[in-house]
Amino acid sequence: MQKKYIIPILIFAITFVGFFANAQIRSTDIVLSISPEYPNPNQNVNATLNSHSINLDKANIYWSVNNQELSGGIGKKSFSFKTGASGSSMILSVTIDTIDGQNLSKTTTIIPANVDMLWEAYDSYTPPFYKGKALAPSQGIFKVVAIPNIINQNGKVNVNNLSYVWSKDGNTNLDSSGWGKNYFIFKNSYLDKENIVNVKVSDISGKTNASGKINLKTVNPKILFYKNDSSLGIKWETTLSDGYTIDREGEALTIEPYFFSPKNINSSDLTFDWSLNKEKIETPNPKNILSIKPEAGKSGSATIKVLINNTKTLFQSMEKQLQVSF
Repeated sequence: MQKKYIIPILIFAITFVGFFANAQIRSTDIVLSISPEYPNPNQNVNATLNSHSINLDKANIYWSVNNQELSGGIGKKSFSFKTGASGSSMILSVTIDTIDGQNLSKTTTIIPANVDMLWEAYDSYTPPFYKGKALAPSQGIFKVVAIPNIINQNGKVNVNNLSYVWSKDGNTNLDSSGWGKNYFIFKNSYLDKENIVNVKVSDISGKTNASGKINLKTVNPKILFYKNDSSLGIKWETTLSDGYTIDREGEALTIEPYFFSPKNINSSDLTFDWSLNKEKIETPNPKNILSIKPEAGKSGSATIKVLINNTKTLFQSMEKQLQVSF
């Protein structure tokens, strides 16, 4: 009686295994990926194959660029190559001969392009004639501009005729993305010391794509003292330091609040609190220029301090003091 049950079970098992051994594998079961995903011109690129359906380690794999075989062998799952000039088309092909005799292929077209990323602190103060770059404070506003270099059969594509997808810190910003939107404006959070901005740029066909990335960091504002000469104006070339001697006839001192926002220092959002020897004094007008005159016949020293605060932010605040003698 036992043999009658064993034989059909064995036959069923053999048929079951045979069914899977002869299963056909489709090219969609194999993933061809390149890194970077959107290569720049003349950039080294790495292509890799992955599959959960077949054993690529035992397959014969052959790599070709523009129909020219460049590499191959058993288990050759990766291939490195270099892109050409911007706009040049490269056809990357890979053929896989599996251990059970199946032949599969994957092909992708690569058109290298690049994106330059420029940024500015959109509402950050610097004094007139300042030769440096304005930097953004905590809770300041950044503006990022993408300048893509995408070339198709008609030549270089106008930046307004491209699609842009912007993301900040991994989160896509749909409101700022779209056709012709080659810039992105955002306000930094007081929780972030750094923001990472990415953009993906595509032509109307979707065949040519490029990407850009930029890391943006905030800075602490700073306050510098300058002498305000009655004849020559503010002497930008020299900052004042502790030990500065006040003219016996009196003079005006100017402070410049570098990298505060807003850039209009007369804004009511910026408060200037002055003190002399720890005694609060009335805020002058303009509020960044303090006139001081020593008392006649007396000499000594004093500490001038100013505290600047942006009342619309949590941490955009800075103080500076200057020790003077007279």
